[in-house]
Amino acid sequence: MHRRSEALYGVLATVLAVSLTACGEDGGGAKSGPSEERLTDGRATRQTPSASPSATPSAKPTWGPALALGQPAPNLYEPEMTMGGKFEVTATKIVKGTPAQAKSLHWDKRMAGEPAGSTPYFVYFTYTLKDGKPHAANVDLGAYAAALDMNGVKVAERPTVHTGYVDGGCPVPPIYLRWDMGESRTLCTVFAGDASNPPARLAWGTDEDYMKGASWEWTAK
Repeated sequence: MHRRSEALYGVLATVLAVSLTACGEDGGGAKSGPSEERLTDGRATRQTPSASPSATPSAKPTWGPALALGQPAPNLYEPEMTMGGKFEVTATKIVKGTPAQAKSLHWDKRMAGEPAGSTPYFVYFTYTLKDGKPHAANVDLGAYAAALDMNGVKVAERPTVHTGYVDGGCPVPPIYLRWDMGESRTLCTVFAGDASNPPARLAWGTDEDYMKGASWEWTAK
């Protein structure tokens, strides 16, 4: 009886050793690391690895370089509507208007779909022809301008009728016949905004990815 117990004990020990060896190795014979499995209540459980810190999205969008008014954008632009020519673009001045001017522009009787705004902003850009030959002399270059907050959201819009030609607003520009190389023109465009939520950046770009390039800090007089 004693010999049988020893023999049975020997068989159980061998089986237990083989089982433990199999649990500690994968199909290729490599041992599993302690970070992958943990013994809980006699059972092996696989742990899920924690998320990588790099997978966490950025809290704030990234802006390009901030320019001061009067400082030209570092790159030249080629507006499609001029049908040729590359320009240096410089935001030179932003003038904050009054509710009376907004009323003179008939913003209080705006049509459906028009931007709401109690405060006009008259924005001046200087364009200098640096390369090529434009085939259209009188175009609305201000159509490429945008007034945005620090999240890249437009907080002031250009109305459909965006002349800004009111007393103290944008001056009426002369009629041009052509662009000459090196010629500069300062043109004004108007935005309908709200004085309680002014823009933080003024951008100008032909691909409308305004946050990628340089833009001007919004500084209104």
